[in-house]
Amino acid sequence: MITEWDVIFLVYAAGTAYRAPRILKRWSLITTCDPLELCDACRDERKRVMVEVDGWEPFGPVGVPLMVLLEAMSWYLKPIAPALRKAVGKEPWPKCSKGTCLAYTRKKATV
Repeated sequence: MITEWDVIFLVYAAGTAYRAPRILKRWSLITTCDPLELCDACRDERKRVMVEVDGWEPFGPVGVPLMVLLEAMSWYLKPIAPALRKAVGKEPWPKCSKGTCLAYTRKKATV
């Protein structure tokens, strides 16, 4: 017998599974690109990710997958994050400038 909690868990797990590969692709783009070719928002996100990875380093090879999983598990907060930041009195997160940003154009990174 499927209960309402089973349905909620399945929706949550599906959202997490859908978001995890997108996070990996995004982080791969912003971390392999030259920071000078990124817009300010992507550069800030790159810095946050790089600092956060250092915090997960003591966990060894399991650290980065755990970091990605925890980030993917917060998918339900993404739509309400701007409202929460505004309620607290913080500035909204900067958005990607898109046109000139290498992370948006999805080109291969220059190594």
